[in-house]
Order: sequence, then C-alpha cells, then structure tokens
Amino acid sequence: MSEYRKDLTTCAYCPNTCRSGYAAAAPVQIESQTPSALSLITLAVLDGRLSLDEETRKTLGRRGPTEASVGQCTYGLNMPAAIDAALLTGTAHG
Repeated sequence: MSEYRKDLTTCAYCPNTCRSGYAAAAPVQIESQTPSALSLITLAVLDGRLSLDEETRKTLGRRGPTEASVGQCTYGLNMPAAIDAALLTGTAHG
C-alpha cells in the first residue's frame, strides 16, 4: 500500500479529531469539506468508483479544512500533501 493511500485511509475513518484546532466560526466546519470527507472522495477516485470530473475536482479543491488540519492531526498526517500525491500519482497509474 502506498504511503498516501495509507494516510487517506487513516484520515477517511478518523472522527475528525483535528476539528478542535479550527476556529468555532470558521467556514471549515462544513462536514462535506472535512479532511475525512475529502479523503473518502479521493479514495473513491483512486478505486474507480468516482470519476475525476470537473465537479469532483471542484470539491477536492476546497482545501480550507485540510489546510487547517496540518499540525492538528492526531496521527501527524499532512492531508493536503496526501491528497495531492494521490491525485498526481494514483490517478496516473490506476
């Protein structure tokens, strides 16, 4: 298993423990834009269950929550980097 897939899987099934680092009123509180939601979407793209069309790219481009999670992750993951790696290398190689 690639490192980025391992990170995506860990994040996808995490209960968003990084959320405590976000400001209470921040727009990053939107559930569909949490790191775990974006990780699930990225895994679906990698597994061929979701196409990487314009709407999916737009959704995955909403990086406020993933950027806010850097330094807040219980597991020490850098999810913006993992999503980028997955989309750059994973979709190119299946």
